Amino acid sequence: MNAELSIIKALKIGKVPLIGATRLCVGRDGEVAEFGRILDFVADGGFETRFLRGDYGSGKTFMCAVLRELAFSRNYAVSVVNLSREVPFGRRDLVLGEIVRGLRTPGSGASCALPELIERWFAKYDPGTPLEENPALREAIARIANADAGMGVGLRSYYGAYCDGNDLLMDGALSWLRGETIEADVRKALRLVGKLTPDAAFRRLRSIVALLKDGGAPGLVVLVDEAEAIYRLAQAPQRLAAYTAIREIIDIGDVEFPSAFFLFAGTAELFENEFRGIASYSALYQRIRSQQVSSQRDLRQPIIRLEELGGEALLQISRRVREIHGHAYAYDAGGRFADAELQQFMTAAATKFGDIRSKPRGYLKALVDALDARQQNLDVAAVLEQSGDHIRRIEHADATLDDIVLAEV
Repeated sequence: MNAELSIIKALKIGKVPLIGATRLCVGRDGEVAEFGRILDFVADGGFETRFLRGDYGSGKTFMCAVLRELAFSRNYAVSVVNLSREVPFGRRDLVLGEIVRGLRTPGSGASCALPELIERWFAKYDPGTPLEENPALREAIARIANADAGMGVGLRSYYGAYCDGNDLLMDGALSWLRGETIEADVRKALRLVGKLTPDAAFRRLRSIVALLKDGGAPGLVVLVDEAEAIYRLAQAPQRLAAYTAIREIIDIGDVEFPSAFFLFAGTAELFENEFRGIASYSALYQRIRSQQVSSQRDLRQPIIRLEELGGEALLQISRRVREIHGHAYAYDAGGRFADAELQQFMTAAATKFGDIRSKPRGYLKALVDALDARQQNLDVAAVLEQSGDHIRRIEHADATLDDIVLAEV
């Protein structure tokens, strides 16, 4: 994949790049340093839960992408959880399935990394040897099963299918480990009974973290980029169940989820709305609300508040986008779109659209449009006029953090 072209195409449609977010990260040194400290702590067996707060378009998804790249650079496993009405956070068994489906490693691409992680773990214990002749693996499975007996059953079934090279049964065992219903004949062949219950979902997650840790990964990062979906749930009991689940993760994480880091991102409404937001559930709100008296940001508070970028930081990002655009399309972007013109373009965009420092995604879309126009000898002056509706749409909608950057604009 052409990394530079992937970044440019993502910015042009208002998406966060699948790769390369750290190349665009300017003005967030404090947040990046704090993420680094958390990852160090988690690698040593610690547990952490944090929250990102910011308006639509302010960079929450971008910072999640930065954290994902930082975690990948340290060989962490990372999962992006997409919440919805069908997968509310209060249904722990469904959320566990989303965590597993979203599991990625630096080498897994857009595919679930659980098979890779399991087979990397098997590699420590003479894989291919029948289980009855492999006491080291039996003991390792028993250790993993200490957290969740069902995980031990599933791993033994998966290993049997793995030794036989039976892809169908391996897929069936993975589906069972995720808590999904599998066909009766597959379940019978794997000798699996029962199913994952909501009460057992946290234990299953703990066992998965233990497995990937024993397999050489420092830990697991879980990114709930669209935590706003909880606020949007129509039914109050569903919202309460979701907030209760978050509160329980905070309360039991030190014991139940060593080597895991949960990050939830949302707008002010998610945190402060007294009828639908976290503020409506005192037990959670009291645990995470800021205790600061001054207006200065303390990045070690549970909630990290994203502030607008300064003008110099936005100019630096603009220069980086220009440089990446030049590499993507093999031309002298700095010569064709000099700093003076770049500064003029920023001023014009701010005059026309206002808050480009606190909501930079719409501006960066317009900048890519302008660079495209200049590289193709088109009219740059018309870009802001033509991009207006798109910029406003981008600024008023949150980005999503997923595994696909569209190839077409």
